[in-house]
Amino acid sequence: MTGTSVLRGRTEEMTTALRMLRATARGGHGQMLIITGEPGMGKSELARTIAAEAGALRFRTGAANADAIAQLSPGAPILLSLRHGPHPLLTGAELTELVAQVDEPLLLLEAIGNRLETATAAGPVLLLLDDLEEADQLTRFLLRSLPFRLASCPVVWLLVGRTAEDSVLNDLSALNGSRAGQIPVERLELQPLSAEAILDLAHDRFGTSPPLAAADLLVQVDGSPLLAVQVIDTLTGMGDSVDEMAWRSTSTTACVPRQVTQELHRTLLGLSPQAVDMIEAVAVLGQPVTPRDVQDLTGLSRVQTATVLDEAIGAGVLDRRSGRIAFRYRLVREAVYADMAEPTRRALHRRCARQLVAVDAESSMIAVHAREGIEPGETECAAIVMQSAVDLAASTPHTAGDLAITAFRALRPTDPAYPTLGEQCVRVLGLVQRCDDAITIGDLVLAHLDDGDSIGRVELVLARALWLAGLWESSSVRCSSGLARSDLTAPMRARLTALQALVDSRLQGAEAMRPQAEAALAAARRLDDREAQFTALHALAEISRNGADHAGSLSYFRQLRARSQPVFFAQEIMALQNLDRYRDAEALLKQAWSESAEHPAAVLPALLYAQIWQDYNLGRLDDAEAGARRLLTLARELGSRMCELEAASIVSMVALLRGRLDDARHELALDGNGPTADDEAHAPPLLLTRGWLTAAEGEPAAAIRLLSPLLRSAHADRDAWPWKPGWLPVLARIGIAEDDAEFLEQAQSLAEIGATRNPGVSSFEGISAHIQGLVGRDGDLLHRAVDVLTDGPRPLLLAGAREDLGKHLLGEQRRTDGIAQLDQAWEAYQLAGAIGPMLRVQQVMRKAGARRADWAATEPGPAVGWAALTQAERTVARLMGTGYSNKQVAAELKVSTNTVGTHARSIFTKLGVRSRSHLSNQYHDQIVATQTHTPDHRTTPMATPVTT
Repeated sequence: MTGTSVLRGRTEEMTTALRMLRATARGGHGQMLIITGEPGMGKSELARTIAAEAGALRFRTGAANADAIAQLSPGAPILLSLRHGPHPLLTGAELTELVAQVDEPLLLLEAIGNRLETATAAGPVLLLLDDLEEADQLTRFLLRSLPFRLASCPVVWLLVGRTAEDSVLNDLSALNGSRAGQIPVERLELQPLSAEAILDLAHDRFGTSPPLAAADLLVQVDGSPLLAVQVIDTLTGMGDSVDEMAWRSTSTTACVPRQVTQELHRTLLGLSPQAVDMIEAVAVLGQPVTPRDVQDLTGLSRVQTATVLDEAIGAGVLDRRSGRIAFRYRLVREAVYADMAEPTRRALHRRCARQLVAVDAESSMIAVHAREGIEPGETECAAIVMQSAVDLAASTPHTAGDLAITAFRALRPTDPAYPTLGEQCVRVLGLVQRCDDAITIGDLVLAHLDDGDSIGRVELVLARALWLAGLWESSSVRCSSGLARSDLTAPMRARLTALQALVDSRLQGAEAMRPQAEAALAAARRLDDREAQFTALHALAEISRNGADHAGSLSYFRQLRARSQPVFFAQEIMALQNLDRYRDAEALLKQAWSESAEHPAAVLPALLYAQIWQDYNLGRLDDAEAGARRLLTLARELGSRMCELEAASIVSMVALLRGRLDDARHELALDGNGPTADDEAHAPPLLLTRGWLTAAEGEPAAAIRLLSPLLRSAHADRDAWPWKPGWLPVLARIGIAEDDAEFLEQAQSLAEIGATRNPGVSSFEGISAHIQGLVGRDGDLLHRAVDVLTDGPRPLLLAGAREDLGKHLLGEQRRTDGIAQLDQAWEAYQLAGAIGPMLRVQQVMRKAGARRADWAATEPGPAVGWAALTQAERTVARLMGTGYSNKQVAAELKVSTNTVGTHARSIFTKLGVRSRSHLSNQYHDQIVATQTHTPDHRTTPMATPVTT
């Protein structure tokens, strides 16, 4: 049966697909076509025909299927599609390189994105991914990101799967709805064909109307093109005997809807027991297999396997494809699998797992069968599944958590492996942030333990899980419970003591816990216990940072990194930033990004966070926002709530500096998903940004009520927020606006502590002088703040001090000096794109009678059009408009391709364009318009003089 015949009933769907293909071939932008429907609706046949049409339009195409049994082969559908087709997008060596990164999802995401972008430089690409209802977690993760990251590239994503409420395809449709305008999406829900269309299919094949008996049979397929094709194939082979059918052909009867299972029984009853065993084994394996696989699983000899295989093929159940054995039709495989007795099915899965272990297969593949074969008391299967959970915790956390729980539930308390596997289960659940499950299982394990060290290990794992979740009080209780045991070994006591010092530093304050952390470190070194040393150093690093001792914090973080803990590389960089060593931080960031492929994926969000603060503190707001948006996307993809809160705060802070209060408010709403009171308790920047926004909206009193509890508790050194970029000057301005003496006193006190504990660090000394000058209306202190910050690296801190000094000088009737300071503040704000404070300074200068030819309007600029682009976006648009790829733009500007992609998406949205060619046309039109309407002068905004 040809695809053309099947498409007789799918004309409208095919027309939609061809329109999308031609649009991509012409315009070069990404699109997504989602095809869904119930089994047998012809989804795969339609998709293959669309892919063939794409090939005719000179698309490079690739295709792959997800597979239920291979769900734990992470990312297989996407990876295999890149290697498929007459002109693969990857070489064999490149595929091997990508497969090696499946345990590092963020690295893999970036690598695939780069490869696809490179491939599209030679022409459009279509990727067909079928059976996505069976997609593994890594494939889902990649699909939630790649189409949108490559929206400006000519890639058509042809995604096929069954209709289901929890389908990844539904997730993609919803996700695109929250990213409006990023990528056009069409969804085709295939319905059953009409009886007329089914009979037309038969007419195409027979060359005439089908005989009456055949027509009656075809009407029974309930509009299923797949079953219709199976019936028609059989009828074609029967020739003139169609009218005399007696329902004896197993190939025919297996096609009749609502009778598939019954007729399958009849078919299997007519086969030898060995043939039935082979058919069931192939059904359990779930994918095309070699004859040797069948031999190993069934115990048949080579000759017996060949004989039995011929029998199954002759019955129309199995088929040979490229040297492998598979079911002739997928629905038949599903019917066989579903109809097997559960004990038989489970036993076959266990046999598969053991066989895969014997050949040293990937643990994820082994776990698929071990999980399906697991039963209470099956310790061997439980251990296999648990090991896979451990292996997958970083790459597919949701799957890892489910596997760990499945393995644990198969254990009996009397099993010798119960404590060890129970501890592993709690550890995995803690790592994947399923804290409630970790506590439930941990308490169950503890109830069956008696010796102190075993109990201490479980309490330690639970305490760490609670720490990661931000549940510090509960974590401290777990540490105390473990330490209360008198039968702990010395190393276990040292580990629990060190962890309690780390946890309690968030509850009792940094200095209160420093002696305990130091004692724990001394004990760990004496015992030569690596884990206890690591935890104690971590505690001391956080205690020092939260207490504004940044030199001490840097020392401890460096010791942690020297102990092969790359996750602390980012913390070391941020410690350098806190010491105003931005040049050193920049050098380490460049080193970190150049070596990013060598770091585990868990390190990348932390590095990105350090890069964001580097850009923000140095006044590179465009880059800071692009990085924060990338971090926000990654946080939501990885399910990291704390990371999401931090990233949303930074995006909102940039919006506030740009004077876009509505945007800031929108970002803090977290797409309608919060924030909660717990969120604000564990992420102070979120509360601080909300207070800043409240004050900016003209309600400083409400902002002070919101922020006062946080400000009062800051002296306990439980968190590092007072020593992060520029919060104290923001709070001081809020206090000045409301003339709240207590609030100002708290801010001033914190600023003085920061300067005292970090002597010689310009930012801390300058902030202290600045706030003292503001509170005391002391011009000398404000002058000192400007002098100190002039030698520092942070332009926006200096601009803020100049602004306040300028206002003070105007108040003292020193108009010329005041305007000079305000003018320099205006230029610094304008250069950084901080439109909000720039307009604030502009209004003060205007009231003082100063004028500047390049002053902006009194409101922030437009949200759409070329005028809405930031300076960085204009640079990226210029390069893209002249034909640069994302990779070439990144190389030219010395930024990452992900940063370019973030800018590109913003450019497309603001300009209302869908493709690079559309952008190029608009860019050249803009050049013509500028040359036509702009006077020929060479004056730049930075050179425009101030007149008084």
